[in-house]
Amino acid sequence: MKINILKNSLLEKITVVNRICPKKSDLSVLNFFKLEAKGEKLNIFATDLEISYQASILAKKIEEEGDVLIPAKQFYEVLQNFFEEDIILEKKENTILIKSKSSISNLPGISEEDYPLIPSFNTDNYFEIENRLFEIYLEKIYGNIKTASVIKPEFAGVYMWIDQNYVRLVTTDTIRLSEIKFKKDLVITNIENETKVLIPERIITEYLKIKKKPLKLRIYLEKAQITFDLDDQVLLTKLLTIDYPDYQQVIPKDFNLIIYLKRDDVLKILKLNKIFTDQTKEVKLKIYPQEKLMEFYSKNELLGESLNKTEIEIEKSDIDEPFEIAFNIDFLYEGIKNVDSEKVFLGINIPTEYGTKPILLKSPLEEDFIYILMPI
Repeated sequence: MKINILKNSLLEKITVVNRICPKKSDLSVLNFFKLEAKGEKLNIFATDLEISYQASILAKKIEEEGDVLIPAKQFYEVLQNFFEEDIILEKKENTILIKSKSSISNLPGISEEDYPLIPSFNTDNYFEIENRLFEIYLEKIYGNIKTASVIKPEFAGVYMWIDQNYVRLVTTDTIRLSEIKFKKDLVITNIENETKVLIPERIITEYLKIKKKPLKLRIYLEKAQITFDLDDQVLLTKLLTIDYPDYQQVIPKDFNLIIYLKRDDVLKILKLNKIFTDQTKEVKLKIYPQEKLMEFYSKNELLGESLNKTEIEIEKSDIDEPFEIAFNIDFLYEGIKNVDSEKVFLGINIPTEYGTKPILLKSPLEEDFIYILMPI
């Protein structure tokens, strides 16, 4: 194997490889990844047995085809510190040489017999979507995944539900829930039967980190595996097998109070209140239905307190007396921020002696994104 290639185009892909391969102090087999020079391309494969990554790069010149298995962390660090952009990769027996005009390094390889099998994927069932659009959807619901990994690890993923008319993406950490819903005709798909899968957090996180140009993302769905195909980069992993709860049962339908908030004004207020929250992250909302007024109150024993007011529009109110309700300020801020409209619909059920119910945040005009949050 001998190949001439541009360092930065290679480094972009090896950055992903470095994240995926375990960073153990020894040189165990999973610390290695595979380089293969074939045709006009350099192909890359890495796995930690949980998630696998494949990529290809157009080479400047391939003088000799071949493959080699080399340690990911060390190769990544060598590339980062090479001066020249134009480099040569050459295999000598079971060693890889990394050369430029002024530098040369070598790394040990291992026998391919010791390496795990490269998993394949079936392309029969898929749906295709603009990758930038898919990322916008994921970013709106991603926060729940990170907290779920601590609060409820078995739910740390994206629940995807495809029916005859819609594709739904759902995340929850049991304190809050987000749902993105878009019409099936926004995607190209051959999936006709209702399909429900739970996509692990790991592949979502890696997908969002990958540098990519605007293009079509094709997602292949199999019984136990999901694959994200970005043409020159492929991520695949096993699906989670837990039964996802019937989340639609917890979406509130009726409310004691329906109000509308000015989105940008409330976000500014919450930013100010964040300064004065303590470790509990609590912000108290006091609502005055008669005055059409809402107060935001936070307190920190060391820093002081903050009280801010904003006017509200009321669509429905079953009560006249003021009442108070509290939330995690970060969770409330995130929900309001992800509503794409000038005003935010806020549906509230008044806390009673029998307990509290979640609030619902969404756009007044659209049902494509909903955010449910439990009071503290």
